Amino acid sequence: MLRKKKKVDKKGISPLIATVLLIGFVVAIMVLVFLWGKNYIEELAQKRGLLAEKEQQCTQVKLEVLRACWSGRTVSELVIRNNANLPIHKFVFTAVGSEGQPVERTGADGKLGALETKTYAINEGELAVEDIQGVNIIPHLRVAIGRYVPCTKQKITAKLYCPTQS
Repeated sequence: MLRKKKKVDKKGISPLIATVLLIGFVVAIMVLVFLWGKNYIEELAQKRGLLAEKEQQCTQVKLEVLRACWSGRTVSELVIRNNANLPIHKFVFTAVGSEGQPVERTGADGKLGALETKTYAINEGELAVEDIQGVNIIPHLRVAIGRYVPCTKQKITAKLYCPTQS
């Protein structure tokens, strides 16, 4: 019993149609990439613009330390006045004369409003060093949630002293 093989006629697409489909597919992918890239570039430019604007605002920051007291080897309080009409959203405190870790103050307890005076308490052990001579204070302006620009040129150094109250 010999079986006869049936001849199956299968036709594929012609090379011309396949080429047109491939070119159309590549063009569609390129359009998607360009549209995504355009949005990405615009978003990046907007973020950089905000950063540049905040960096420019850093020149307006004017801080003054009214009181800087220490207790033992730690800074017990810093009274800082903001003399500019610009809120400061974050401070970084570092001890002068040591290699200690910086202490950050952000959020509600770190924000210093425009033309406001506020006392910052640095807890025992946060800035504990053997030979503390002062505290560097670096203000930061908020660009977006969780994103800050340091105003390093407006850094001030508070000499530790505790004037007697009259």
